[in-house]
Amino acid sequence: MIGCLGVLLLALVAAALYIRQSDGERIKELESQLGTLRKQEEQASVNEAVSQQMERIAYGQQVLSAERSREAIRQSEIAHEMTLRSEAERKKALEAQAAAEASAAEAMESYQLAEHQRSVAEHQRSVAEHAKMVADTLNYISLARTLGSQSYAISRSGDTELGNMLAYVSYLFTSDYGGDPYTPSVFQALTQAAGGRHYWSIHNGRISGMAINPQDGSLLTVGTYGEFKVHKIHGNQLQTTRVADNRSYTFRKVYAANNGKSYAISHTGHLVFADGGQTREIFLEKVSKPFSIEPMNDGQQLLIVGENSVALFDVATGRVIGTRRLDFSVICTGTDGRRPLLFDNRGRMHLVNSLDRMTSTKIPVSGQLTAFACSKDGRQKAYGTSDGNIWLDNGNGKTLKLSGHLSKVTQLEFNGRQLYSSSHDGKLLFWMTGVAQIKPITLFQTDSWLTCFTFSIDKDYILTGDYNGIVTRYLISLPQIAQRLRKSVKRNFTREEWNYYVGKGIPYREMIRGN
Repeated sequence: MIGCLGVLLLALVAAALYIRQSDGERIKELESQLGTLRKQEEQASVNEAVSQQMERIAYGQQVLSAERSREAIRQSEIAHEMTLRSEAERKKALEAQAAAEASAAEAMESYQLAEHQRSVAEHQRSVAEHAKMVADTLNYISLARTLGSQSYAISRSGDTELGNMLAYVSYLFTSDYGGDPYTPSVFQALTQAAGGRHYWSIHNGRISGMAINPQDGSLLTVGTYGEFKVHKIHGNQLQTTRVADNRSYTFRKVYAANNGKSYAISHTGHLVFADGGQTREIFLEKVSKPFSIEPMNDGQQLLIVGENSVALFDVATGRVIGTRRLDFSVICTGTDGRRPLLFDNRGRMHLVNSLDRMTSTKIPVSGQLTAFACSKDGRQKAYGTSDGNIWLDNGNGKTLKLSGHLSKVTQLEFNGRQLYSSSHDGKLLFWMTGVAQIKPITLFQTDSWLTCFTFSIDKDYILTGDYNGIVTRYLISLPQIAQRLRKSVKRNFTREEWNYYVGKGIPYREMIRGN
């Protein structure tokens, strides 16, 4: 029992100690909570103070914001007013710009009108000046022709000095104003004043053929009295060498090959050819009455043409390599390009491609053909007839009739666009084929029949042969003619001569400076 009480007492003591301990812990806990509450109260007070401060700041900011809002409204009103002013100014500027553009457009229109009027005036002035220049040009060219005619007549009357002066001023006006120096009146005056003509009597009978050696420029001539000659020309002197002289021969044509050899054919059937100092001859048994030589195959062969037969001669071997009998009579020969042409007495022509192949067509002109020429480019062809007419085919399908000779045309040759012709009427003519109206220009006229002609290598001279055995060399180079003409003029016109022959209204011009 006592033990139980002791246990109970101990339990009570323990309980009391526990309760005391629990009260102490509770107090501490309460004190802790009280401390926490005090801190929270202090924090709340601080927060309240802060909140009040923030409210005062917020209120201040609200007041400031309201002030700023009122200022923004005021600035907006100012900006709006300035915008209105700016818009008004912009409208004024646009109106001013429109007015300025209108003024500028009006000014431009006025300028363009003035420029157009100026352009019209300038064009009219240019047209007037051109018309005046054309009129002056035509007047001076016409004056040049008149002076040329006067020069020709005065020189033939014996006053060569005045004639040369008139020819020279005719040349100057023609040259300065773009005239044609080949106009007959001008050209004849120039050639007469230049004095570029010389004669040599070199054959006993008719000169029947002429050629120029392409290697040394020597002149080859043959005649009907069996003479075959080679001539070297030194200035106005002639140095002659006889190749053949046999009166039983009747030479009809001479040919100079590119290799320097020369060939002459006699109507008797004899072919004579010279190579340097060596002379050979062969008799063509199967060719009846040969009268012409035409080159074939770039000159490697020669076609010997008779009245009714042909022979092919090889230049390299010096032998006849073929003959052919013809069923027509040949009256004239020529070359079309590199091939020979044979013209018969029935109005047909035969292009010789080879001895075995000939192409035959109708001659495109009327009359008995006596001469033929083809330009280097093959575009122009000329046909001469026994009645003196020349027919020119320019390759355009039209054939022009050229009238200038009075009797048989003996030879035709092209030199560029110039056509030269000789005739039994004694005239050597040339024709400018590239002009609208083709008129003859007389280079030379003699009382004897002109039978043949040829050109010097440089084409500065033309040489003619006639029925009396005379060779005439004639200067045809305009630069050389002009040079000789300048040298022939020894003084200037007097004022009286100028006014009488040239005209008072033409400005005086010195022919020789310093006089």
